[in-house]
This record gives sequence, C-alpha cells and structure tokens, in this order.
Amino acid sequence: MSDAPLLYFADPDRALCLAALEALKTDFEVRHFQDGMSCISLLSEKPPAILILSNSLADTPALDLCRDVRETVDRHDTHILLILSPETPPDFVEAALEAGCDEVLFKPVDLENLCRQLRTTYKLASERSSYRQQASYAQQVAMTAMTSMGELGVVLQFLSKCFGCQSPSEVAVELIASLGQYGLAGSVQLRVPNGAVTRSTNEDTIASDTEAMNKLHGVGRIFEFKSRMVINYEHASILLNQLPDSDEERGRIRDNVAMLAEGAHTRVLSLIVQEDNRRKQSGIRFALGEIIDMASELQNQQLLTTQAGQQAVNVVISRFEEAFVTLGLTASQEADLIGMLVDLRNEVKGIGLGADQVEKKLQRVVRSLQSIAEEKF
Repeated sequence: MSDAPLLYFADPDRALCLAALEALKTDFEVRHFQDGMSCISLLSEKPPAILILSNSLADTPALDLCRDVRETVDRHDTHILLILSPETPPDFVEAALEAGCDEVLFKPVDLENLCRQLRTTYKLASERSSYRQQASYAQQVAMTAMTSMGELGVVLQFLSKCFGCQSPSEVAVELIASLGQYGLAGSVQLRVPNGAVTRSTNEDTIASDTEAMNKLHGVGRIFEFKSRMVINYEHASILLNQLPDSDEERGRIRDNVAMLAEGAHTRVLSLIVQEDNRRKQSGIRFALGEIIDMASELQNQQLLTTQAGQQAVNVVISRFEEAFVTLGLTASQEADLIGMLVDLRNEVKGIGLGADQVEKKLQRVVRSLQSIAEEKF
C-alpha cells in the first residue's frame, strides 16, 4: 500500500484527469473519477487528503458534494479545491467558499503550478490537522478528568489554561501553579530548540533541581528514587520532591502529574511548530517584497531601455535618409540599407518583448508567493 497522501480528482474531462494523474503521481496517490457518484461512494470508505472537484460534474452538484464532505466529521480535514470555468460569476465563487470549498481554480489548469501548490497545501493542511489532533487529545483527557477523582480537576484546569499559553514560560507558570494545588514541592523544565525554561515551587532548590533534571530527562518516562520522582517527555520534565510513603497516594500523584507533563509537552511542541511556521512565513513575505521591487525595477529599466533603443534607431534612420541624398547610392543599395535598418528596429522591439516575458514570469511567482504568505498558521 502506498504511503503517499490520497488525492481524488473528479472531472468529466478524461484528458485533464489523465494529465493530472501523470503530473501528481510522484507526490500523491491519485484516483480520478468522471462522475460524482463514484467519487461519493469511495469518499465514504476512505476520505482523501485533497479533493479536486470540477463544477461540470453532470450527476452531482459540486457545492452539494462540498457540503457533504464538511458535514461529515471523519472527512472534515479533506482539503477541497474546486475547478471552475473562466466565465463563472463571482457570486458562485462566494457560494462555493461558504459551502466548504477551501479554494477555487479556473480553467485552463496549469498542472505544473498546481503540483507545487498542492505540495504546499498538503504540508500546511497536515500541520493544521496535527494541531487539531493535539487539541482533540487534550479534550479527551479533560473529559476523563471530569468523570474521575476530584484531584483530576487540577489536570482539567491546567489543560484549559495551557492551550491558551503563548510561550513556554507561561506553560511553566501554569505547571507550578498546578503542583501547588496538589501541595507538591518540585520543579519543571520545558525544553525548546534554543534552550530550556525552568521554574520551581522553591527558588532555594532550583539549582539542584535543574542539575537533577538535566541528568535524568533521558532515563525513561517515569523514574522514582527514594522520596523523589521525575516524569519525562521530550519537551517537558517534572521533578517532584518529598513524595508521601503511601503507595496509593504516590500512584495517584504519578498518574495526575504524568498527564500534566504530557499536556505541557504537547503545548510546547505546538508552540515550536507555530514559531517555525511564523519564521517561514516571514521569509516568504520578505522574498515576496524583494521580488515585487525587482519586478518594478525591471519594468522601469525595460521602459527606459526600449525608449532609448527606439530613439537611437530613429536617429540612425534619420541620418541614413539624409545621407542617401549625398551618397549617390543606387536604388538597390538604398533598399538593402533600409532593410537592414528595419531589421535593427525589429531586433530592438524583440528585446522589449523578451523583457515582457520575464516580467510576466515574475508576476506569476509573486502571485504564488502571495497565496502562500496569506495562509493562516
């Protein structure tokens, strides 16, 4: 079975479907349909990552199919792209977006550009799906807490606040507050790519606690030694001091604090991904500005160059025409010279046309980057 993300392409234009299959098969497992009903039947069995629909499906209105996908929970993450004819009115585009379509594309379809766009779309959609899965997991933990012992209410409260935190420092503060609600003494450490954030219920022990967590965060998920316990996740560690001797109490503390550590790890991981996305988006916007400036400079330079070239050619032609009177050239010689001057003028025009093509390509790059830069992370 292929590990490539699944993509459905529903369009009665068989030639377009086959061309898309060939162009997209490197990055996606593509299945194409020439009618809506066959696509609907397979949607129920295995929802795709991306669904490309044509508004020209004869048997199924594309907007109804969009609504069906959005109203079904297990297909909610499917990214829907609707292909429209060039003459489609703006109000239909608005209706498509309201029906759940993520974006629209007008024919004729540029398959090369579509491939690049879909690769970026799938990456961003996967990241957004990951965020939703993390939030869904946190909600499941919270619901379990509501039906469990009263102590689990601390976990519920932490998770509720944790996913509103915008930095690892804020997450650490909430963790310490939760340990305080349990009456526990200890420290927490949250690890990010550029360092670590450490907080403690007792500032006098933070140095020794930090040293202990630095040594023990790789020893396993839960490590107990005498009256101390450390609970580790990749991005979060919680060190507890002076634990009770009762096995029952220690067991409850271990379970509850482990959920706190996992929730903190999940939130820190999502913050790392969000920060990475912000940096990427900032880079795209910077590159977009540079390209726009370059396109503007190219256009101005092209105009100046074309005008200067045309002026120079006109001057040369004028001088030649004046010289014809005194040179005593034959009609044939004059015709040859005039032909060469005409060729020169055409070559100057050709230079301008070539620059126009470069400018148009730059404008396409600008539009593509603008589309990516406007994505919300």
